[in-house]
Amino acid sequence: MTTGLWRCFDAVAEQRGAAPALIQGDRHISFSDLRLRAAEAAALMVRFGVQPGDRCLVWAGNSPDLAATLLGAWMIGAIVALVNDEAPLTHLSHAAGVTRPRVAFVDEKCAEVATRTLECPVLVLGTEKAEPLSPPARGLTHDLEPASIFFTSGSMGPPKGVTQNHATLIAGCRMVAAHLGLRADDRILCPIPWAFDYGYGQLLSTVLLGVTQVLPQARNPFALCEAIEAHKPTVFAGLPSIFALLLRGLSPLRETDLSSLRLVTNTGGLIPPAIYADVRAVFGHCDISLNYGMTETYRSAGLPVAWSGEHPHSVGFGYPGVQLNILSEDGREAEPDEIGEIIHRGTGAFMGYWNAPEATAKVLRPDPLWRYAGVAAPNVVFTGDLGWKTSEGLLVIKGRRDRQIKCMGVRVSPDEIETMIRATGLVRDVAIVGVPHEIMGEMIVAAVIAPAGGGSDAPGPVPALKTFARKEMSQHMQPRAWHMMDSFPLTPNGKTDFIRLRNDLSQGTA
Repeated sequence: MTTGLWRCFDAVAEQRGAAPALIQGDRHISFSDLRLRAAEAAALMVRFGVQPGDRCLVWAGNSPDLAATLLGAWMIGAIVALVNDEAPLTHLSHAAGVTRPRVAFVDEKCAEVATRTLECPVLVLGTEKAEPLSPPARGLTHDLEPASIFFTSGSMGPPKGVTQNHATLIAGCRMVAAHLGLRADDRILCPIPWAFDYGYGQLLSTVLLGVTQVLPQARNPFALCEAIEAHKPTVFAGLPSIFALLLRGLSPLRETDLSSLRLVTNTGGLIPPAIYADVRAVFGHCDISLNYGMTETYRSAGLPVAWSGEHPHSVGFGYPGVQLNILSEDGREAEPDEIGEIIHRGTGAFMGYWNAPEATAKVLRPDPLWRYAGVAAPNVVFTGDLGWKTSEGLLVIKGRRDRQIKCMGVRVSPDEIETMIRATGLVRDVAIVGVPHEIMGEMIVAAVIAPAGGGSDAPGPVPALKTFARKEMSQHMQPRAWHMMDSFPLTPNGKTDFIRLRNDLSQGTA
């Protein structure tokens, strides 16, 4: 049976009609209006020769016009390749080279540079009109065909084009919605770019469930708080970097009426303890949902909201339909509390990296823990994340395998050092990197953000941290250099950009 995301949205729009699908500032776009705009976008794509299976490249911020473009592409069976609007031009060029799009859609601010960079036609979102394509559209899409290409954050290497099909996105969204208890009468405030799979998931809640999505006018604390006051969202979708931004400096969050909110969600990494304590204090009346996933798995695990106070360092259990196992170094299933690589089987697993079969083969491999010799093992996602399960089955993330530092011949986990430093309570956040060193191979360097009220100009907690490291850390784990910073460089997806941080610290520019 063929359904696809367009057919699902068409049914939701028929039911929700005049209800608001998207709110951005003074713009209220109903489900019926969004369906009409999507049909116009589909007709425009057909005019430019887009066929089922062609890629439409998007370099734009969240907006009703972008939502209509995504839906229009699905309507005609095209594939959407999304690039964060804050990503550098090199990412856009890379994405275009990988996907070879038939047409590109961009914000007006990006049009001139995109036109100079891309070989395909470049259209500014919302500026060209076409008579709506009448459903049923040609090229109805099968669930197992590609729907979207997301690019990894680039925090640990060149971005790769993660390809997800319609079935995975539909099942993944419904799986997460059931875990969170989302309802059609919810309003989700989404400051996260749709080019990031977690932000995309918020849009899918509108497409598949009929949830209203509130889009802030900008991604700064003032715009977010203004959107909360004006539009009374019930759900706030955040990232560690967003919570850090909202809870420091001149942010008006503590003076904002948050009473409409019932649920706060986080993914994209654990919230540092000092910031998490503030999150629980400020959003104390809300359920807090801590989640885990990667672009290649959509979502993998979630902590029951009732446990978020007792287990803030855990991401919970695999979602229904997802099996998460820990693979030990010697290839067996790890025992409780034994660290190994997390492997993901089931709902959410991606199709592969677009145009990158060798990279795909490294990550999508037959399940090494498959027990049934009479049938071939299914592919699982080797996440590259290290973690363990407690005796209760709770998943705890330790960090990335590819972030290991080799200092004086010894492999060191930067995540372990970060955990110890955060536990001192002397810093708001910390990032550990290894920089090239003639004798050590790699030298361990600590970048720290002082608690609220501190700054990078003062020595701050560094003397105390050095004393702590000498007393409490093995010699091979002790940072050899410390840098105070006001903030860490971030990828367009809001994660710490370890490549840039390592380069800056290597060159002494941080």
